[in-house]
Parts: sequence; C-alpha cells; structure tokens
Amino acid sequence: MSKQPIDVPKDKLQQLRMDALRKVKREKTTKRRIVSVAIVFLCCLSLLFSIRVSPTIANYVAKIPVLEAIVSAVVRDKGIKDIVDNHYYEEVNVTQHKKGLSLTLQGVIADYSGLVLYYDADAPFELFLDKVQLFQGEDEIECGCSFTHNASNQTNISSSVDFGFSEPIAYTSKDFKAIFHFKDGDKGNIAMTIPFTLQNDIAKEKVFTANRTVDVAGQKFTITQIRQSPLKMAVDIEVDKDNTMQILALEDIAVETESGERRGTLRNRSSIYTNHANGKITVYLQSNYFNDPQELTLMIGAVHAVPKGEDFIEVDFGTQEIISKPDYLDWDIAVEGHSLKIAAKKWDDRVNHPFLEYALKADGTVLENARSSFSEDDEYLYTTETFKNYDGKAKMKIDYFYNPIGENIELKIPLK
Repeated sequence: MSKQPIDVPKDKLQQLRMDALRKVKREKTTKRRIVSVAIVFLCCLSLLFSIRVSPTIANYVAKIPVLEAIVSAVVRDKGIKDIVDNHYYEEVNVTQHKKGLSLTLQGVIADYSGLVLYYDADAPFELFLDKVQLFQGEDEIECGCSFTHNASNQTNISSSVDFGFSEPIAYTSKDFKAIFHFKDGDKGNIAMTIPFTLQNDIAKEKVFTANRTVDVAGQKFTITQIRQSPLKMAVDIEVDKDNTMQILALEDIAVETESGERRGTLRNRSSIYTNHANGKITVYLQSNYFNDPQELTLMIGAVHAVPKGEDFIEVDFGTQEIISKPDYLDWDIAVEGHSLKIAAKKWDDRVNHPFLEYALKADGTVLENARSSFSEDDEYLYTTETFKNYDGKAKMKIDYFYNPIGENIELKIPLK
C-alpha cells in the first residue's frame, strides 16, 4: 500500500531555514563558546606580552581602550581587523547600574547587513544573559541575534552581541537602544537599557557581478554575485533546477586575493549559511570591504549532494516508528516520545552541521521544535530534536549528509 505523499509548502522553507539556523547557532554557541574568566584573563595577558614582539597587536591595543571583546574579534576575524584599521568601529563607553549589576556598552559596528555590540557586564552574583533586544527609536528591530552564554558561576562577561538583518534596514534614524535581559536566582529578571547614537556614515554595500557556472559531476550551480559590507562578504549562488541531485552543502568556502590573503567562512555572525527553498544559496565570509582587489579566487573545499527526492526522513510519533529513510542514510535514528534521536558516525575533515532543516506534519504545516541538543564522542555525533506535542506522521528534511561529489574547486572572479 503506497504512502500518502506529504506536500512541502515551498513558500515557508526560506523562513524555516533561517529560523532553524539561528536556533541551532544559539544552542551551539551555548555549548561551544563558553569562556571562563580565567581563560579571558590569560588571553588578554598573552596579548599584552605579545605587544613587546608584535607591532600589529600593539597597534590595535593602542586604538581600543578595552581589550577583551573587540581585540579578541580582531584576532579571529580579518574583517573586524579592517574595520578597526579604517576607524569604522565606534566607541560608546556608556555604563548603566541596576541591582548591583554594572553593564558597559563598549562599542558598536553597524552596516546594512547587521550590527554588533561589544559589552562588559559585572556583578557580585552569577550572570546569565537571557536575550538582547534592539530598538531603532521606539521600534524594535526583528532580526537574528546571537551571543555567547557565560560559564557557570561567572560574575564578569566581556563579549559581543551579533544582530543579522534579513533585509537591509533604513538608517532614517541613528538613535538606537539595546535592552539586555539578565536572569538571577535571587533578584529575578534584570533588564538593562543602554541608548546609543551612531556617528559614522553607514557604509554602502558593494555589489560585484560574477555569473560564473560550476559543473560538479554533472550538477551545476552559478556564482551570481558577491556583495560586500564591512561586517561580511556575501556570495550569492543559484542552483540549476535541472540537477538530478539535491545540493545539501558547500563546505569550507573561502576567497583569496591576488596577494594570497585568504578570507574564510564567518563563525561569529548571526547567519553564516542560508540555503533557500527556491534554489538560491548565500554563504557569508569574512569581509574584504576596505580593500580593492582586481580579482578574487573563490575556493570550495567540497560539494555535498544526495539524489533528489531522497532527502527526507518520515516518522510516526504515534506508533514511535521510522516509516522510511533513504537507503544511503547510515545514521542510527530512533523515535522516543516527541523526540527524534540521531547518531551519525564522524566523517573525515568533519564540520559540525545541523542534521535536520525542518519538520512538517502530514497536513503540510510546520511541526514546531521545542529544543535541540548536540554532543559527540570519539566516534559519533549525536543530536536530539524534541518537538511540541504531536502524535501523527511527520516528514523531516535532511540538512546535511557527508557525501562529497566534488572537492577542491577554485574559480577566479574578476571584480569590475
């Protein structure tokens, strides 16, 4: 007896993808980027000693009054280094006090793609940052937000909050405010509001037409354009609708200038990879905005793809069964209550990815995710996706599977 197909509403997929990536990123950030006070201190101490032997580091320390957050960003992201070099980073240094908590907004970087806040928080009790809201005037800006959760028993944070705009905002007003929401067991919720006004002219996006088509094992995609802002470089890609395989991931992407300088994939912005339902992909790299190379070499480490129509897992939460999964899928999958548990054997040169992109009920509506968890050991990657109460059938879109159909691709793109 044939199974009733589940329709996929294409107009919902783009938003689902963005929401899922933001959720996964927040939870990955919670698990992977916890930094203790001692580590921050040692990092800063190391930077201070390096001033004696590194004029470059000394130059940034001289430009920036507070070390931890922004200097750390300069070290790991060449785009932030360029921003500091070209005086696009704006100092704010405004402090608010409430219920024993001291919060300082150190500085801000803003462009049409997003906005980054660098801050310090200090209190005589354990700090836990729950969420941060961003307002332009009195209007809240709805956008993706990511930040680092601090370690347990930590009473000081020096970090950043990254806001990514799905659509460029109009800077009709440069007056903003950020509301930081902290939680404390004794004092309850502590909301700290810090207003700030941008002083810089907002850098306009640079757009370069590419129109370069890549053929990998008969599967085609086209690099349509490269868009540059101070915070990130966006590579826009369109996938050929006649492909026989579904491209799941373009892995280890970077660009290289004529001088040999390499700019890799962003690891600290609110969006690093967007795979739209309409066959369009956007990859975000470290920015090259303040440089003017004549040509960029785009490098793709691997293209991962699976046969079209075979990128779903079907489950029944009522009977606690896996209805079907693709023959190639070697994951261990189990349904437990309202959770789907997956164990995937580690692959060579692995990169962490969410396993599932979205879930749909049998009627085609979205099956809401309640929470996700990730872990690993020497052999396996584990994920548990727990959904809100639902006892019927559901279809899960596979987001990533290690199956390279092409590797080490290089493409020269002239910038005119």
